[in-house]
Amino acid sequence: MNQREEFLAKALEIHHEYEKATAVIRDMMSKNIAVGSEWDAAVARQIAALDVWMELPRGYGDLTADD
Repeated sequence: MNQREEFLAKALEIHHEYEKATAVIRDMMSKNIAVGSEWDAAVARQIAALDVWMELPRGYGDLTADD
């Protein structure tokens, strides 16, 4: 797997994690639940996914260059 493929695979994995956390939050909101440990965990999970997403490009050089 070249660097670009690895980057895209990790980006997709992070995206899925964010989407899972978002689905939990949406489900809780549909039940009018926006407090408690489950809510806090889902929000923390979503924020953690965003943090990883923002740091991902730093681990890779010029992705436009050929490997």
